[in-house]
Amino acid sequence: MSRLIGGLILGYLIYWVVKRVAQSLGLWPQAPRPLAKDREPDVLVQDPVCQTFIPRKEALKAEKDGKVYFFCSEGCLKRFMRSGSN
Repeated sequence: MSRLIGGLILGYLIYWVVKRVAQSLGLWPQAPRPLAKDREPDVLVQDPVCQTFIPRKEALKAEKDGKVYFFCSEGCLKRFMRSGSN
């Protein structure tokens, strides 16, 4: 009986290792992981000065003429605010 239990445990461990290796190589499908409810996906915004895309939560934000703009750096933000046009 103990040989049977030992064989089942060994078989499961081999299965688990093979599955993990195959998943890391993309040979075994993985179930998609749901996003945590408190975590939003990163939304990209475009800097109007240099046209760079940056994650919204990392971007600098400024308002001009009632509209909100996002910037990749302090330099782009200053250049935009000095300019007369949007």
